[in-house]
Amino acid sequence: MHLAGYYFRYTLVLHHPSKKIMLPGHVVTFDAAETTFLEQAAASFNYSIDYSLGYRQKEQYLVRLRDIEFLGNSGAVVQDGKIVVESVFDGSRLAKSPAFKSPALLLPKYKRGLYTSVLHLPWAGNNNYHWFIDCLPRLYFVLQTMQEPIHIIMRRDLPEYQVQTLQFILQDCPDARIEFIGRYEKWQVEELILPSFVSNAQSGYLPAGISAWLRQKIWQGYNVHRANRKRRIYISRANARTRRVLNEAELLPILARYDFEIFRAEELSYQQQVQLFYEAEAVVAPHGAGLTNLLFAEQCQVLEFHPANQIKTHYFLLCKGLGFAYSAVTGSAGDALENYTIDVREVEEWLWFRNS
Repeated sequence: MHLAGYYFRYTLVLHHPSKKIMLPGHVVTFDAAETTFLEQAAASFNYSIDYSLGYRQKEQYLVRLRDIEFLGNSGAVVQDGKIVVESVFDGSRLAKSPAFKSPALLLPKYKRGLYTSVLHLPWAGNNNYHWFIDCLPRLYFVLQTMQEPIHIIMRRDLPEYQVQTLQFILQDCPDARIEFIGRYEKWQVEELILPSFVSNAQSGYLPAGISAWLRQKIWQGYNVHRANRKRRIYISRANARTRRVLNEAELLPILARYDFEIFRAEELSYQQQVQLFYEAEAVVAPHGAGLTNLLFAEQCQVLEFHPANQIKTHYFLLCKGLGFAYSAVTGSAGDALENYTIDVREVEEWLWFRNS
């Protein structure tokens, strides 16, 4: 079946002889309030992930592989007929990967030379969280250590913001060239550098050196500039199908009293989103991919809303890595679309406290 693009076996490269550790793993510690939040988050997911027991930022490494197949439908690497687990994040995503789950006729092409890739489908297809947390950070050590020309495999149908930000990352790397693969192609690659994923599951935590590099590249690329004053912003999901705050109308007048401006991310270009968050001193928002832009805030305080049955740790851990003050309000249990209500008095208490 794997000849038709369907792979049902897998392998690991964690102990490959070419593995080069670029950054050792380390343990991230939490205070009592942070641990309480992490316990609540773990309980809401029936403890399938419990970072209150400890959080280890995994080591970062590069592995140099020869004579592999690279699959355009997923970004998976195949060696000797087996999918390399580390190329698709981990075992849980492997089971959901198009390469592992969906038969597809993949047309082979042979590629000589040195290649790498951070392609990660379907998760980063048009999702800025997975693009900025799962994909681009993987290029950091590749580009830092590159001593020869390298080809970076990406898909042809990248959204505009992904094209732009990838170009920003590669702006000072003339020996790194992008080559585009089709969704129904598999390439026989002579040599490939496989970079580890930086992030963990449900976590936007990035080591300081990597986040500083990524922030500077995007700030410079979009030419962000300092405003005369810092802004307070609320990111609404009123136009979204999922994760909406059902009683948002009660919340908006309270936010207005504290000089918060209301924005919907989908109404802004990506350059405008980066500039907006760069200017922000305080961000209030329900959980959603729009909060990925916290990565581009210079320094801010954050209040995130969650339904009681799905308290997610992605942006708490992003803020932890960036050194931002983070708070959360837990609302009612979410419905089938994860829509919920919140107690606006809790929000007002947070607003009053940060202004007192």
